[in-house]
Amino acid sequence: MKAFILGVFATLLSVSVSAEPVMTLITLNTDDPAGYRDWAMNSAETIGEANAAMAGGLCSPRAGAEEMGDLYLWTLFDSQKTAWSADPMNPAVAAEVAKIPVNRTVRDWDTYRVVRQADTLSEKSYAWNIMVKTSDTGAYLTAIDSLYAAMQDNGFDDISMQVFAADTGRWAGSIMVSMSASSPSRLGEAMDARTESWFSEILAGLGSIREYQYGWGLACETFYAAQ
Repeated sequence: MKAFILGVFATLLSVSVSAEPVMTLITLNTDDPAGYRDWAMNSAETIGEANAAMAGGLCSPRAGAEEMGDLYLWTLFDSQKTAWSADPMNPAVAAEVAKIPVNRTVRDWDTYRVVRQADTLSEKSYAWNIMVKTSDTGAYLTAIDSLYAAMQDNGFDDISMQVFAADTGRWAGSIMVSMSASSPSRLGEAMDARTESWFSEILAGLGSIREYQYGWGLACETFYAAQ
């Protein structure tokens, strides 16, 4: 599985400049998160292959859920073309969806451009995601790059950062930044670092160009990675 995951990101890194990686994100709610997770894990390979996806998995909120029982089903594609070509009525996909053993309500089904991608994709990770509205996207992304470099230089070289731009839905036009670690305690250490001068100085420079819209604490799993 780990070799497949590294292969996914090698493929994404080699994507033509005319294409951009895309994540689709389905926000759903269920009174049986464990049952839905089991279904997602067992059906991920069939659905991923049917949709020509690069990877897929599920995130569960540890903090910041809009409603208790929320889950976030994510899928990575190598391009907008592939993402938009995925057909939810594909017979193979429809057959797997019909197997879902729990009641669930889908609230959002959106696409996000992958603006900055992590070097690797973990089988399990813990993330702090924030959605922001910015008046200067270029300056904001430059600051995020600077923050990531500073974290690398200050003992947090194991922390991943990804940046997504929402193309559809209620967050369209907003930027989502994801900081993730291999354990919840390590993620907490990285968040504690916000009190350090090298971290806080970069954040202070963003006050005039961005506004927080929402934040989530997540436990995420990868269930499928293309070979």
